[in-house]
Amino acid sequence: MQRGAVARTLAPATLALALAACADDAAPTSVDTHVDDWRDHVIYQVVVDRFADGAQPLVDDPAAPVPGELERWQGGDWSGLRARLDYLEDLGVTALWISPIVRQVPRGDTQDGYHGYWAADFTSLEPRFGDEAELRALIDDAHARGMLVIVDVVINHAGRVFDYDLDDDGAVAPDEVEPPFAATTPYEAPLVWRGERPRLWREVPGASDDGADVTVEARALADDEFHRRGATEDFSLEVQRELGDFPTGLRDLDTEAPGVIDDLATTWATWIARLDLDGLRLDAAPHVPRASWRVFAERLRARAAALGKDRLLLLGEVWNGDPAVLASYTDEGALDAAFDFSLKWDVIDGFLLDGRAAADVAAVLTTHREAYPATGHPGGAGLDPWRLRVAFADNHDTGRLRGQLDDAYVAELAMTLVFTVDAIPCVYYGTEQELTGRTGHAAREPLWDTGYARGTRMYRHLARLAAIRAAHPALRRGALTLRYASETSARERGPDVGLLAFERGGAAGADDAAEVGADRVLVALNGHPADDAIATVPTGFAPGTALVDLLDPAAHAVTVAADGTVAVTVPPRAARLYAAR
Repeated sequence: MQRGAVARTLAPATLALALAACADDAAPTSVDTHVDDWRDHVIYQVVVDRFADGAQPLVDDPAAPVPGELERWQGGDWSGLRARLDYLEDLGVTALWISPIVRQVPRGDTQDGYHGYWAADFTSLEPRFGDEAELRALIDDAHARGMLVIVDVVINHAGRVFDYDLDDDGAVAPDEVEPPFAATTPYEAPLVWRGERPRLWREVPGASDDGADVTVEARALADDEFHRRGATEDFSLEVQRELGDFPTGLRDLDTEAPGVIDDLATTWATWIARLDLDGLRLDAAPHVPRASWRVFAERLRARAAALGKDRLLLLGEVWNGDPAVLASYTDEGALDAAFDFSLKWDVIDGFLLDGRAAADVAAVLTTHREAYPATGHPGGAGLDPWRLRVAFADNHDTGRLRGQLDDAYVAELAMTLVFTVDAIPCVYYGTEQELTGRTGHAAREPLWDTGYARGTRMYRHLARLAAIRAAHPALRRGALTLRYASETSARERGPDVGLLAFERGGAAGADDAAEVGADRVLVALNGHPADDAIATVPTGFAPGTALVDLLDPAAHAVTVAADGTVAVTVPPRAARLYAAR
């Protein structure tokens, strides 16, 4: 069979039986669809090891937590997160994105696998976070509160589970951990395994003629199911990006092999069956060929539908600011959506943090949609990829907003943008506590050190934004129309300096008109650090309409002029959200 070809697909009833009856003794589960429209939700990203410690550390653990050393385990777990769901509910969170759940390579030379991207076994859970009953209890409690659960998933690679024995002496020299990228063929040297081989679940047909007694069993990955090309040295080269090992020796899976990609789909369909997951955040999407993503998505959707799980979200991390590249991973039946790195790098970093003129970055809000597919995928999350894309201001890899620029006003302004553009908003844990970690491990601080205060400025600001968004269908469903973009950068002076204004209202899709109705919100942001932004801004409101600022209704009001414009004045590094009184 050719690589990437579609293999045998079991009938839906058979799939449901197979995925519910795993080789391990799984507790009885129920699986349901908990989402109508993903745009109604606010996502909150959790690094589990850093959020809340709800249990005692493991006894005699050679990779035990080292408090204060942020490159090592700190001790957070699923039961701790479960105990803090009320904190998130009050913040306005309605969807949890939790870091990877599978068992990890626990300790490396300079850091630990606390983050979850070092899988040692795809069929068992990380014991430092808890057991399956604790994870399922967390998910059930979240669902009971109206929260969805997205799990971070890595299909590109495992952790450093083997080393290359280039000289075949049975030992591992320093240059055999990350040998240079092999341009043409895999290394033929023996592999020195550092423990048990990683496992995937696979379907095992039974003896009956119709295969109705299919089960699922764990099987170990073979040597030739890894690319074995050595370390990626140039991430701009597609061949290295897709075939090479990640830095720190993360071993690249051969996702082009039909047996590997199909079993990865079976593995995650099995976890969906056992845990009732609502979505998957898919790590390092550009490191897996697009054809493999299409196969993975097609098979996973079929398996999820057989379980009664509809509108499963497959959300890709595409570390690229080019809208054509971002959109390419959502095309032809592949992923449902991607994180909007264009918005992060151009508008948040470029305009708000670095002071570029609004006009220089306005295309991110207007013409970028043209790059994306116009429709969603059959059996997918229910909408086209543009409407499902996720907006964010910072995450575990980019470093914190307050680490980039330690200014509370800029951070609030950035989050206002995230909550008001035509995308699903995502909040990185700790943003509400005004954490300031710069990059890497330093930007993954233990949240328990903050006491989970609900009175910080940012906690209150995010809760207010979530409430405003929930109350205004225009901010969830409405089309985005650019109304004003100053050509003056924040490094200059001028009456309209720093002003970016857009309006949400009308239907973003034919299915949105009834929901949005007459609701309309004009968003005006001033990125200048010192000057008011003053301008006359066109709107879609009727002349004479009295508008109030939803962020401070008692203090700011304007009236729409006879020509449909409004005169706005926005203080430095502030925002106005105007809606009809």
